[in-house]
Amino acid sequence: MTERTAPDDAALAAGLVAWLGRTGDRTGVTVRSLTRPSAGYASETLFVDAAWTAGGAPVERRLVVRTAPGGAGTFPDYDLTAQWRAQRSAAVAGVPVADPELEEDPAWLGTPFIVMPRVDGHVVGGLPHRDRWLVTLDDAGRATVHRNLVAAVAGIHRAVVPPEAVVPHRDNGAELDHWEAYLRWSSDGSPVATLVEALRWCRHHRPADEPPPALLWGDVRFENAVFGDDLAVRAVLDWDMTSVGAPEHDLAWLTALDLTMTALFGERAAGFPDRDGTAALFGELTGRPPTDLAWYETLAMLRSAAVMTRIGYLRRDAGEPPMLPLEDNVILDLLRARLD
Repeated sequence: MTERTAPDDAALAAGLVAWLGRTGDRTGVTVRSLTRPSAGYASETLFVDAAWTAGGAPVERRLVVRTAPGGAGTFPDYDLTAQWRAQRSAAVAGVPVADPELEEDPAWLGTPFIVMPRVDGHVVGGLPHRDRWLVTLDDAGRATVHRNLVAAVAGIHRAVVPPEAVVPHRDNGAELDHWEAYLRWSSDGSPVATLVEALRWCRHHRPADEPPPALLWGDVRFENAVFGDDLAVRAVLDWDMTSVGAPEHDLAWLTALDLTMTALFGERAAGFPDRDGTAALFGELTGRPPTDLAWYETLAMLRSAAVMTRIGYLRRDAGEPPMLPLEDNVILDLLRARLD
């Protein structure tokens, strides 16, 4: 991905005013506020409060704008068109998404971007067992939240991706090749030894067969979904890692994360099923039991550790301390234990 110089907030606001006012039915467009909720390496996210007049009536909108990162990022390529196509396919299948609008012309903001309405609701934090909203629910409510997330994943897997869509298709062999290239790219050719060993293990133990491919969300986490007061999923967010491949990749991303968090903290959110319960729920909702889940989990742990390590490099290069030691940490210890 070619690095670009990120425009300042004033330039972004001016570009958005021009873009929002490009249609003749909007006049007096203003951007009342533009904030950056967090410093992301996978993408640049902006919260925008905009207003205009349409048909003589005032209109106010709370928007989210996403672009490629302004500098070096988590991934070598950031394909907004693929993300938009994946979300549109998921929406047709009945999966709630944030109704994104794609702008491919870089003239407005200096880069292509996606604009979507801000979806109100509850977003579970990275530690579900400590999440302020989840702890107000009883066990049955938390079980419903969990089931609804897995149901959203199953719905994504039922989506039909048009042949002309640019969402990348990768069988397991191509997936392994993809992450081998990622390890080289993300580390400037000197990947962490444990990650190289884990990739070698995954190649050696690759399942002989794999299930029919499906649209994948890619980054299946409670943090990437918005839930309503009724506990239903209101929007599935963050499609940076979307692809078409074995559905077990999405399931394993969720269960491997749960296994990791449980090993680190010794507990999971009360009411959430354990790994086998989640796998059984996935089988119930998709009509088939998952296969070779342990292998997909090991690959998921390799993939997540590789991304985490890349972010560590970026933080180090920016003069910020990595969240964990890069070459030897508890996450790598958990991955190494699966290779015996």
